[in-house]
Amino acid sequence: MIPHSLEAHWESGRVTVEGRDTRTSGLSELARTVGVLFQDPETQLVMLETDDEIAFGLENLGVPREEMHGRVAAARAATGLGPDTPRLLERLSGGTKQRVALASLLAMAPRGLVLDEPTANLDPRGASEVLAAFAALCADRERSFLLVEHRLDLVLGLVDRVAVLGDDGRLALDADPETAFMREAETLERLGVWSPELARLALLLGSNELPRDVAGAARLLVERWPRDTAIASPGPRMGSVVVAARDVAYRYRQSDRDAVSGVSLDVRAGEIVALVGANGAGKSTLGLLLAGALAPARGAVAVGGRPLRGVDPARVAYVFQYPERGFLAATVREEIALAARGTASRDPDELLERSGLARLAEANPHSLSHGEKRRLSVASALVSRPDVLILDEPTFGQDLRHTRELVALLDEERSAGRAILLITHDLSLVADVADRTIAMADGRARFDGAPAALFARPDVLARCSLAPPPVAEAFALAHERDPAMPQLVGLRSARLVLAGGSLPRPRAALPPPTTPGSRPAPPTRARA
Repeated sequence: MIPHSLEAHWESGRVTVEGRDTRTSGLSELARTVGVLFQDPETQLVMLETDDEIAFGLENLGVPREEMHGRVAAARAATGLGPDTPRLLERLSGGTKQRVALASLLAMAPRGLVLDEPTANLDPRGASEVLAAFAALCADRERSFLLVEHRLDLVLGLVDRVAVLGDDGRLALDADPETAFMREAETLERLGVWSPELARLALLLGSNELPRDVAGAARLLVERWPRDTAIASPGPRMGSVVVAARDVAYRYRQSDRDAVSGVSLDVRAGEIVALVGANGAGKSTLGLLLAGALAPARGAVAVGGRPLRGVDPARVAYVFQYPERGFLAATVREEIALAARGTASRDPDELLERSGLARLAEANPHSLSHGEKRRLSVASALVSRPDVLILDEPTFGQDLRHTRELVALLDEERSAGRAILLITHDLSLVADVADRTIAMADGRARFDGAPAALFARPDVLARCSLAPPPVAEAFALAHERDPAMPQLVGLRSARLVLAGGSLPRPRAALPPPTTPGSRPAPPTRARA
């Protein structure tokens, strides 16, 4: 891609593909050997229909038509694209589009694949399906994979080597997983680089053994978890209802079903609510309804007890899943200043510094990396001090350092009485910060309760295409083996308990209102 499609200054060094210098070989020649799956599938889909997209590369390579049918079918099967997958690409969710893009590459049978966070846009079940295909492809050793990934626990059993880039773009570490994630853990921490949750759990327990799966982590928990720890102290009570939805429904044009159907919920001051579910479950649509970007076909949304239509738009801030869709200014500094205009705003420079964007203040927002765009969109949302903050996939594309800064920021906003709604596939984030979780499927809310209660409901998880985060799975398996083990759900809670701190007691599951316009009963508290 560099230098043929992406403009760059090549300072030194050489890149070869099967011995061919990439600077002198054409892209069409290189594409027969190496396929690239981008972070955002929208950037590489070119056709209108699913099978045409998968066949597009084969047509360019001159593959005979009779051979194409078999390759397309095999690629669909490898990426979990079944007969129920919609024919038109415009009707696919973001995660399914990513699988179509992957299938398009697999159909061309490359010897090498460069995968740029291939599961970032997938729900947990979709990610598991794609990674199962990766595992099968890795097993026969016929291909090489260069994988750029943050969700490391999902690929830990497949990785042979770990290469770490520092802030200066130089290779900071190249080692086997055991060395990289255990013996060099402090190096990764200093660089702000993700390491597997299970590796961090093992280090928290004082072990130097890298657990390659949940079973290995559960064994370490049973062997090493101190038996004198306790979970105590209820957390602070929530404030009044800030945003409320009653029996809201919405259907997109040319669709034969509601994207959101009869959903009722409250979000209170000082509460973080996580909205989870499969791609296409209606999460983002519900978020847009709560933000006033979409008007419900049925039902109503209120903010501070007032109909949303009469509320100052600055009171509800929405951070898009694809941040660039909300950018309006020519520079990063102007983007934040534009969001602050006419409001009792925060100091834009302080937010730029905190978001790690001060050095990019004069850059065009569209020239930023995806992670930088995400941080800019969050800073722009917070500058007006909104009452309600809605974030769609806030950790997508973020490294460890900036994710921790985001978590600290969410804690501060919760303490300040902000009502926060997270729309996310990152169930590790849910385990660490959410007070309550709403799981959606087919446009409806199927569960409303504490994250721990959700992770203990395999029926709801299956219905909503979810999977508990690795640490929650490890604690659950350890509890099965030793009932004296606590059932914690995240690294943050484990760290607090081991340090002698206390955890907020999660709220019990709340049934949705049965009558439109009614309010749920006040939340009760349950032991963690």
